[in-house]
Amino acid sequence: MSTERNIDIARIFHEAWNDPDPERGAAVIADDCQFVDVPRSERLIGPDGYRRDYYRWRKAFPDGHVEIINVLAAGDDVVVEFVNQGTNSGPISTTQGDFPPTNRCIKVPYCSVMRIQDGKVVSGRDYYDVCTILRQLGLTV
Repeated sequence: MSTERNIDIARIFHEAWNDPDPERGAAVIADDCQFVDVPRSERLIGPDGYRRDYYRWRKAFPDGHVEIINVLAAGDDVVVEFVNQGTNSGPISTTQGDFPPTNRCIKVPYCSVMRIQDGKVVSGRDYYDVCTILRQLGLTV
């Protein structure tokens, strides 16, 4: 695959968070993909892991939106800088339990480091600052 095609795949993966249906994003994920949410220490496996994360995010932030800021690529490796934003009008499900909605808005910078092969995301890691999210939600100072 060309670097340009891998950039397209990375964009589909991220921009699909803006769709009302996660299947567009799930379609570009390898069945054995291991995508790590680094701050949560959570490993999302394959398209099903993507769907579960999508629905968790969509439940907590029904108006959630991803804005891609920058995409850098070299061969199979793609880095995507983006902003996740939305209003927390639904419960947030975490490994620490569920938190009720705060009805506050967040706007948080993220970075994904991805490996894309044969038109599919085969691995990746998301990095973001949890303290920024908690502060914007009013859950910490």
